[in-house]
Amino acid sequence: MKKKKDANKEKKRSSKNLRINTRIALTSVLAIVIPLILITTFSTVLVYIVPSYFNFSSVTTNTYSAINQLQWTQTISSIATELVSDDEDDEKLYNLSHFVSPLENVNSLIYIERDGEVFYQTDTDENIPDLASRIKPANTQKNFNYFGNDGLVIVNYMQKSDSSPQYKIIIVNSDYTVNDASQKLSAQELTRLLLGRTGIIILIIVLLFVTAIGVISFITTQTIVNPIKKISHGADEIACGNLDYEIDYKSTNELGKTVDSFNDMRIRLKESIEKQKKAEEERKILVAGIAHDLRTPLTSVKGYAEGLADGIANTPEKQKMYVKTICESISATEKILDDLLTISRLELNGYELNQTDISVKEFFDDGAEEIKQLLDTAGFDFEYLNKCADNTTICIDADRFSRVISNIISNSIKYAKENVKGKVNIVIDEYERSVIIEISDNGIGVEKKSLSKIFDIMYRTDPARTKISQGSGLGLAVCKQIVELHSGSIWARSEEGEGLSIFISLPKNHEDNKNEVD
Repeated sequence: MKKKKDANKEKKRSSKNLRINTRIALTSVLAIVIPLILITTFSTVLVYIVPSYFNFSSVTTNTYSAINQLQWTQTISSIATELVSDDEDDEKLYNLSHFVSPLENVNSLIYIERDGEVFYQTDTDENIPDLASRIKPANTQKNFNYFGNDGLVIVNYMQKSDSSPQYKIIIVNSDYTVNDASQKLSAQELTRLLLGRTGIIILIIVLLFVTAIGVISFITTQTIVNPIKKISHGADEIACGNLDYEIDYKSTNELGKTVDSFNDMRIRLKESIEKQKKAEEERKILVAGIAHDLRTPLTSVKGYAEGLADGIANTPEKQKMYVKTICESISATEKILDDLLTISRLELNGYELNQTDISVKEFFDDGAEEIKQLLDTAGFDFEYLNKCADNTTICIDADRFSRVISNIISNSIKYAKENVKGKVNIVIDEYERSVIIEISDNGIGVEKKSLSKIFDIMYRTDPARTKISQGSGLGLAVCKQIVELHSGSIWARSEEGEGLSIFISLPKNHEDNKNEVD
């Protein structure tokens, strides 16, 4: 049972995936085949049932109609066939009785000659040929049929071959009637025709065509129109801003691909709008943050400058302290603007790198000396371990990448724990295709919910932004942009109160990979 259901599902899925061209071609074929099948079936039934129903084989009435004329034609043909047969005369006469008796029952008179001699005639006192001439004067030497209100006359000649006997049939009926020709198309006659047997045949044929067209229309609606309606409704929903609406139609044909494109477009549009909203929010945060960060040093510069101008700093020591404070505030402002300019250039792709192949060991060994001096000044311990081989190289812009390391070290110094001696560890290790630099400290760390945001522009773990002196919130964002320009990646790990670890992954040069394989 389950296999049968699976087979039905597979069959339904296959028919659903038919291409539109195939569907249209199939519909066109069905538009021809279905009516032909129905009409052929009906015709077969008509051939075997209708003749007996309408009784075409014998005359049943003396009133003219299309069916009556067919009855006479069929009867004359049957009589002629029997006359020219090879049967003996007695047998012919016996067989003829089956055809002429129904005619005589409706007051018809039959006269048959063979080579000028009477072969058969109805038992009557009338001279049948003379009666025929009186009803319809005509040349009786050739075939003719006459149907009129004054009677019926049929003359027919037949001969099997030139050497065979010639037969002449004359049929007369004085009681025959024909309706007036002007009444044939009257409303009553038409009604009678439509309500009669002919009308039934016409009605059946019409119903066959209607059924065929209905079936074809249903197939077209189910396979083409309904999916198009779904696409149209989905497009309206998307146009109205409902980006969560998914068009429910799965198929591999053209309509299915169109639906997939609509759904993909909806997802991309939704992502684009969300990204735009996020960018707008970040822009607002950036503007507010920069304004806040610039206000503090500028206020400090203004205050100390006014103090100098007003003579508050009345001693050389105070004046020196005021000038020093002004210079520090200006430097802080310059640092903020420099980071902001760097971020802008990176985002606008206006930041060009001067990359060269550099030995990992030489670059970081030299840099470690400078880092040690900086950390010694800040009272930090420093540990450095480089596990890379001497021939391991990376392609970087040395100046830009030095700024990455400097920003991370500065960040560790700024966020050191109070009353705890700071410490920074740098470990560099190499793998098959990359070099990974780990820079860790024992500072205040970052809580888990904020860890993924520390590389965002203007993000700081100090939401109130009260520690302006600790930086602009752009340092790690600059690091991220520069690292990604080097086709690398940067991420962080931390436990709040347990310090922060920054990881940088850079691709190794291909030549190094090749040498390792060799």
